[in-house]
Amino acid sequence: MVASEFEYRHRFWMIVLVYVAAYAFYNLNHLNILYAVVPWNQGVLQKDMLVRFLYAAAALLASVGAILLTWSTACRPHSAMKDHTAFSITGPFRYVRNPQYLSYFFLILALGTFQSLLGFPVMLLAEMILLLRLVAREELRLEQEYGERFRAYAQRVPRFLPSLHPRFEDDGQLPQWRQAFWDQAFQWGFVATLLAFACTLSDPIGYAFAGTTLSFLVLQKLVQPLMIRLRRT
Repeated sequence: MVASEFEYRHRFWMIVLVYVAAYAFYNLNHLNILYAVVPWNQGVLQKDMLVRFLYAAAALLASVGAILLTWSTACRPHSAMKDHTAFSITGPFRYVRNPQYLSYFFLILALGTFQSLLGFPVMLLAEMILLLRLVAREELRLEQEYGERFRAYAQRVPRFLPSLHPRFEDDGQLPQWRQAFWDQAFQWGFVATLLAFACTLSDPIGYAFAGTTLSFLVLQKLVQPLMIRLRRT
């Protein structure tokens, strides 16, 4: 159950593609997953309040994911080699081997609140399978590149369920917070989208926040090659 090289190289867009494909299930069922799970016998105002609470909880979960992902990015060394897989034992990597994929799962679960009753379970199952395949590919690459060093690390640090205590001493690498916040800024845009929707339950406002976040993401991807070139020079 290992992802192909194509899936791994384009993993972010594969995650997005699965989410968009699941969103298309609104064509078959128009009921949102949150409105499907709130008690059916509540009044309209009571239902809306419960849904607002659930969206606020989703925003909190997305915040946890964004914090963990930003921390992971700050502590993960950037490699100048295109085919080289970064390996770190600092920051969150001392507690769990794949904090970035755990972060993606939290964010996907939170954003899944925008899915339909049919789309949510399809999205969740498909994304879980994809993430497991990506983790298997990345750990295979790490083992091939770092050998016994990575195997010793993998034996001590859990794959997904974080340890309550660090399993390694910090290696002294300084986190690159400024670059990490830039790289993961769009994740915080999704947090803002969930918060805005929790406050308003307004589709136009939700689409406005989501559209702004996605526009920033596209701009970021266009500017990223130039930024990498400038950092190397």
